[in-house]
Amino acid sequence: MALSQSSPPPRDDVKERVREAVDIVDVVGSYISLRRQGKAMTGLCPWHEDSRPSLQVNPERQTYRCWVCDVGGDVFSFVMRMEKVEFREALEQLADRAGITLPKGRGGLPADDKAALRSVMAWAAERFHECLRHAPEAAAARDYLRSRGLDDSTITRFQLGFAPPAWDWLLRQSSAAGISRDSLVKGGLAVQRDDGSGHYDRFRGRVIFPIRDPQGRCVAFGGRVLPGDRPDMAKYINSPETPLFSKSSMLYGLDTARNAMGESRRAVVVEGYTDCLAARQAGIDDVVAVLGTALGERHAKLLRRYADRIVLVLDGDDAGRRRANEVLEVLLAEPIDVRIARLPGGLDPCDLLVDQGRDAFEALVAAACDPLDYRMDEVIAGLAPDAGDDAALASVESVLKALSSASRRSSLPPSQQLLREDQVLGRLARRFGLSRDVLRTRLLELRGAAPASASSVESFLPSASPTRLPAWDREVLEVLVGVPDSVGLIIREVTSGDVETPACRTVIETARRMHADGRTVGLGDLLMELDDPTLQSLLVAVDEEGSARGVVDPQERVGHFAEALRRRAAERQAHVAARAIKTNRLDSQSEAELLERLLAERRAAQGVAEWTVQGASESKDG
Repeated sequence: MALSQSSPPPRDDVKERVREAVDIVDVVGSYISLRRQGKAMTGLCPWHEDSRPSLQVNPERQTYRCWVCDVGGDVFSFVMRMEKVEFREALEQLADRAGITLPKGRGGLPADDKAALRSVMAWAAERFHECLRHAPEAAAARDYLRSRGLDDSTITRFQLGFAPPAWDWLLRQSSAAGISRDSLVKGGLAVQRDDGSGHYDRFRGRVIFPIRDPQGRCVAFGGRVLPGDRPDMAKYINSPETPLFSKSSMLYGLDTARNAMGESRRAVVVEGYTDCLAARQAGIDDVVAVLGTALGERHAKLLRRYADRIVLVLDGDDAGRRRANEVLEVLLAEPIDVRIARLPGGLDPCDLLVDQGRDAFEALVAAACDPLDYRMDEVIAGLAPDAGDDAALASVESVLKALSSASRRSSLPPSQQLLREDQVLGRLARRFGLSRDVLRTRLLELRGAAPASASSVESFLPSASPTRLPAWDREVLEVLVGVPDSVGLIIREVTSGDVETPACRTVIETARRMHADGRTVGLGDLLMELDDPTLQSLLVAVDEEGSARGVVDPQERVGHFAEALRRRAAERQAHVAARAIKTNRLDSQSEAELLERLLAERRAAQGVAEWTVQGASESKDG
């Protein structure tokens, strides 16, 4: 069978240009030491305790794989795993490395404009920090930070600063530094006056806390007014939403906490900048702070990259109680263990750490409970001794509403979502003495859905692990990634019903779509097209194991595969004929014709030169 040698149409794809411009060996080698082993490069895997090099990099295929973790992919997925970033951030990092300018990104600015804006933010952070360290007008700010127990090394490490009360302190310095007012406005550092007559500094008379992205780049600022200053001013203000900053998806201190989170597998979340800094100063490095918002789903998704458990440390006041209730939906919507630790009334984490030390804070964190237990304890504690059933039922209803709302937004697979819902309903049933079936019915009413049938629940259940593929599924994928020119044969002859696993079906449908678009369907192309890390690892594993069996001529490989397709088709026809003989009442002539056809199909299926009619008759009898 001759393979097509025609080249695909040219494609101006920035992902493809970046992939071609970087070498995965260079990229991986910038994180870990590699040494040559045959045609591959090997090194210690960064994702598990590795004493014998188990990470293998294939320079020819531009892929990597750890044989212990059973993960693999291309250069993009490697950076995503190492840096704990989404694809766009990995693409930007690799484009910077290759000197390629990207088109406009999510923030609406080209990558080089974003880099320029980050430079402005870094310049402003340095100006604020120098002011705090040396300016006479910053003396009160220095005294405030000392009163919160923060020492000079913490102030320097986190580059804390001060913005003087003048309306144009930063604006005047920006002119001398050659920074435009438009850049200050884009970075949220300056605000245009309502009458359009000019601009003024956003941060004035405040202690400044630089906010950094996970890569450690300054993208925003938080400002706290000094105690006793201007009671009409907001206690805290943050930078507005900018092309670099979104407060609902960023956390203060994450850049310096992510390694510690990776080791402890927990993320401790506090509410204030100084709370976070006091914890860091006490040697608790897996602590971050929210930026004036409640802990939300986007925060949980972000922290899930680094930790298995989130412990939210809340003040012991009414505001803390309200935030605890808000977190319940996060618990129910995200596949992460969320716990709540509540401080005694009148204390914040900074006070506790300064007054009682690290051990007291760690004990508080260790005693944290999950939000559902917290919510139910609050409900029971809040019920008056003579409260009727209606009050208790209203409390249960509020939990069910939270569960219903979270279910609609959940990123959990449907099977896990059903299991989590069932767990919550079971706990509600035990605590309030209600029937689980009644609770489930009410939940479905709140959701406006009919009860799930057994068959629909079964359809949610995960299939066999894609790393344990049936032989035919693995054969299809090996040919697809090993001989890219076979894609035409595969998408023409192999249907979704011909393979057993969802993973294989997804890959085939992806290849079918790419082929229809006139795109190449090689291993690298599939890795870029598929977002699921499990599928990426699967394809690399299939490719590596196929290559390990030795070099086979591509045309010969496809020829064997085409023959296997013909055998499978003949086997299916033979089974259909045999079943017809067993189940149908046929006259002698029709039965003889069917037996003859069955004989021919069995010969074709098994490649046997001689086969007897008796063999076909045995099929009829048995």
